[in-house]
Amino acid sequence: MEPLAAGQAIDAGAEEELFRRVSQQAAGEALVRRWEQADPEAEPDCPGCRQRMKGLGQRARQLRTLCGQVRIERRVYYCSSGQQTEAPLDRQLGLEQSGLTAGLARVVCRTALELAYQQSQHLLTDTLGFTPCSARELERIAKQHGKVLEERQTDSSRQEANVRSRSAKRAAQYCLAIDGVMIAGLPDTDTHCVNWHEVKLATGFDPRQLQPPFYVAGRDDAEDFGRRLWGQLEGHGLDERSFLEMLGDGAPWIWNLADAYLPGVPQLLDFYHAAEHLYATAQAVWPESAIANRWWQQRLDQLRCGQEANFFAALQLLAKRHRTQDSAVSPQRLLTYFQDNRERLNYRWALRRHLPIGSGQVESAARHIVQQRLKQSGMRWSDPAAQAILNLRTLHRNGEFEQYWENRACRSASR
Repeated sequence: MEPLAAGQAIDAGAEEELFRRVSQQAAGEALVRRWEQADPEAEPDCPGCRQRMKGLGQRARQLRTLCGQVRIERRVYYCSSGQQTEAPLDRQLGLEQSGLTAGLARVVCRTALELAYQQSQHLLTDTLGFTPCSARELERIAKQHGKVLEERQTDSSRQEANVRSRSAKRAAQYCLAIDGVMIAGLPDTDTHCVNWHEVKLATGFDPRQLQPPFYVAGRDDAEDFGRRLWGQLEGHGLDERSFLEMLGDGAPWIWNLADAYLPGVPQLLDFYHAAEHLYATAQAVWPESAIANRWWQQRLDQLRCGQEANFFAALQLLAKRHRTQDSAVSPQRLLTYFQDNRERLNYRWALRRHLPIGSGQVESAARHIVQQRLKQSGMRWSDPAAQAILNLRTLHRNGEFEQYWENRACRSASR
């Protein structure tokens, strides 16, 4: 390559791209030499029948790496009894069935958890300088690792790792907020209408902001989500002694989970959901009147100050004197809603302890964990596909993404 002359015009972008490709090719060749040297010569035992396998010599395989596509020669063995073929180096490298290396699979999953599959493919092509896989294959890889994460909840090695951090985590004082967010499912085969499904979401956060938050998300019914949540709490070394309060919007399934898995933890009805219910009824009773806003503000002040007796007296008086055409915002329905949550209105207690009275943390998580990835225009999800992405996103947001790949590498090396 000719040197640049002083003062010569430089197309810096073209030069950078050229040198990147040259370095990628050189790095790929170095990887091949390094990996081929690590190929074991000893004949392995068949994983099926445990008999000694027969060597078939070296066979070539195309691999897709972060440095592009490379061709590697590795030893292959065959067992006629078990009718299995083995290439020990493939296991050592943790290769995907399609020849994707662990490093490239990690980058594929990292982009897929953030962007739609087609967008992920374009981003990878632009940043790597080549197309590592199709959008369809990218989807398959993300689903595969999301499924592994689903099965990993009972992985003994993960539990052992979490036990080591249990003593450090148990002293942390968290709040827990739970909510649900709807995503579009696959269309009904008969009506061709989109079915909407609820993703249940929990956020554990330290009100002092000394510990990072953690997230649990599942396309589950309430019972299965409870087991998923409890498994995550146990994995982080948390139980009912670790929580100062629990926040929810009043849905019965949330309080049922709290009673089942976190007994004794104070429960608080999200203040802003309570405010919305009060405001909707006030507007229905006094439409376009200043009375509605004044009545609404008085009720909120009573809740904040712990004047629950006066609060319920005002609701009972409203239910006795007024009716609305819409039963969903009727004073009687409002009274019933607050009576059902009467033990969860201790806002004065929470404010005095500098604890949150609103579930804004889980509302925010609904946006950045679920909606930003699973609720884009035109997206339709099966339950397994949605759960796979939720698993990858919560893994990353919980700060465990890199540990997952390190654990996979350790398992591959120990085989």
